Amino acid sequence: MRLSEDTVVRHLRDRGVLAPDTPASASVLSGGVSGATFLVVADGGDGGPGSDGVRTYVVKQPLPFLAVADEWPARVERAGVEAAALRWYGELTPAHLPRLVDYDPGGFVVTMTAAPPGWTEWRKALLAGVVDVAAGATLGRVLGAWHAATAEPGVRERLAAYGDLTMFVELRGDPYHRTVAARRPDLAAPVLGCLDELLTRPSCLVHGDFSPKNVLVDPAGAVGGLWVLDHEVAHAGNPVFDVAFMLHHLVMKSVHLADRPDVAARLVRCAEAFRTVYAEAGGLAVDEEAVVRHTGALLLARVHGKSPAAYLTGEEAAAVSALGARAVVGGLGGVADLFPRTPVGEDLIG
Repeated sequence: MRLSEDTVVRHLRDRGVLAPDTPASASVLSGGVSGATFLVVADGGDGGPGSDGVRTYVVKQPLPFLAVADEWPARVERAGVEAAALRWYGELTPAHLPRLVDYDPGGFVVTMTAAPPGWTEWRKALLAGVVDVAAGATLGRVLGAWHAATAEPGVRERLAAYGDLTMFVELRGDPYHRTVAARRPDLAAPVLGCLDELLTRPSCLVHGDFSPKNVLVDPAGAVGGLWVLDHEVAHAGNPVFDVAFMLHHLVMKSVHLADRPDVAARLVRCAEAFRTVYAEAGGLAVDEEAVVRHTGALLLARVHGKSPAAYLTGEEAAAVSALGARAVVGGLGGVADLFPRTPVGEDLIG
């Protein structure tokens, strides 16, 4: 059954999350394209800081087709992947993601704790020119810890449970790499080469959607708290994907905000902090040449793939495409060269 604003509270009661007589209300959380998401507020908080005598939950149910212009199918079983990943990541960094409350395998419904009041999406802050370098460092530490811990020999059997790459291909390989290869045949070989590396070199649990839109931060910034969300693309894979995924978002923001040199400079420092702390935390994807190539493939995907970055202007999209083309073929010296040093213009798109 598809959940709605009118039925989600009943679902939580049926699942035993809420008692039958607990007053509760639900509202729709907008902004996502992969499923229906609801915020449920119920009486009975623990009285702790920010609880105000209520409990708050986020309830998610995936869609079989993503809500984008191109046809983009995705198996609803990815909800089970998210639930399992929340458990594992929660054991490693419990302060940096919501707590799994319930998973209903019959309806593919995930219930988790909601973020504290006032926490906001990091993507919105970045687009507004507010760049918290400490958030980049925190994300590097979290991701490095995840990659290192899930690559340990003692957890190989547990990692093997994430070995089915079907959903990663549906949500990333097909709409990103293969769509770019079809629309940019001149770059098909290096782009598909990147995809082959992602599909054939599994070494740890890869998040698969490690991006600013899936990061919530306290109003005071990362120092006050930070969560990573949306774990439904988690898989046993190549850790370079997560590093490149975060970097390509920061690069696009730097292109978009290149006319604000102070902001662009902080984005560069944020990326540097992310990579430095990631490596210090034991992160595995430290081959800079590979990181640059994979970042290039993802930049191309955000222009020519099924999920173009909506905030880029036509000129900015052309710049991102040109930058991605140079990166994916090995035409850049290092990660620093991914970031524009001047406002978007002829030097980037010529």
